[in-house]
Amino acid sequence: MPKTTIRKIAFLCQGDPKDKSSWSGTMYMMYSSLIQLGYEVEWIPAANYTKKEVNLIETIASFHEKLLHRTFNRYQNFTKAIIASKKTKEKLENTNFDLLFASNAINDIAFLNIKQPIIYVNDILYDQHINYYPAYKGLGWYSKKILRYIERKALSKCEAVLLPSEWSVERAISYYNLSSNKVHLLRFGANIDVPKKENFSPKELHEPITFLFLSVEWERKRGYLALETIELLAKKGYNVELKVVGCIPPVKSDLLNVIPFLNKNVPDDYQQLKDTLTSSHFLFVPTEAECYGIVFCEASAYGLPNISTDTGGVTSIVKDNINGFTLPLEAKAEDYANSIEPFLLDKNKYHELSKSARNRYDEALNWDVWRKQIDIIFKNIMS
Repeated sequence: MPKTTIRKIAFLCQGDPKDKSSWSGTMYMMYSSLIQLGYEVEWIPAANYTKKEVNLIETIASFHEKLLHRTFNRYQNFTKAIIASKKTKEKLENTNFDLLFASNAINDIAFLNIKQPIIYVNDILYDQHINYYPAYKGLGWYSKKILRYIERKALSKCEAVLLPSEWSVERAISYYNLSSNKVHLLRFGANIDVPKKENFSPKELHEPITFLFLSVEWERKRGYLALETIELLAKKGYNVELKVVGCIPPVKSDLLNVIPFLNKNVPDDYQQLKDTLTSSHFLFVPTEAECYGIVFCEASAYGLPNISTDTGGVTSIVKDNINGFTLPLEAKAEDYANSIEPFLLDKNKYHELSKSARNRYDEALNWDVWRKQIDIIFKNIMS
């Protein structure tokens, strides 16, 4: 196929990319970034399934579960992929575009045949979901094989595969045998307005020392472990609190300060979220499983050291003693408390970590870097 200049991009994704709450705002930032680069971008909604199609998928799933006595994957399977690829093909036939930018949609591209190049982006490989995320635990061997076949089929159709963590990039190369020239490490940035570099001031410790748990999932992100750690620090005499934003903890504590939910699409909520990041001292999300973790980028942008877990893609963002630290998955509240305490005892040590966190954001965790990288990839594909 002769190469041409990219003028128009078909942006394939589930959910309106102009919605700042879609995929924690990542879809919005990618969509607007492509527009900022001067490309014309048209949203192509990923396939939805009719009630009849949903019933068919459920019938097939139930049959397999009765036959194999294991859970059947209702997310990535042959039926969904065939239906989705056909629907996406029909939508694209009525669209003039030079490149397809597909976000997450492996069902839609697995059996899609088009002449234009396809760029695929996700925060994780679906293969890595298996036995890692709750919805992908207990799958039968057949479901696992189908998922991996569909993902392999989808990735083989792409000119470039964009992933935000070394964890996923290494898996794409080692398991799917993708060329290192095809797989690119492009870290996502902060999905929030951040202080300009010249206006940023490293944080100073003042009381109460606020640890921010910013998540809609209390259990998977292990809010209970964060609270137990804060309680240990309080018993040692530190004036601390755990500010929870995004969910309602199933426990009560005088050390909890809860804001159930803030919607980035609502101006007052959005401002409150930025004010919360400004007034907090640490981000503390000791997650059990994580593809990447946009929230760690956002914390770094505001100079908050990150406290989390060495799991999944977290360490692609959080570097020890640069913008926080991570502990092993088996670490207990005592381990976290002991690791945090030196920063509470030495305000200069905390101040330097806050400054270093912002430097980490400026160097690697922002959308300006992402835009420069994606523009080079596009030009290389078409040249």
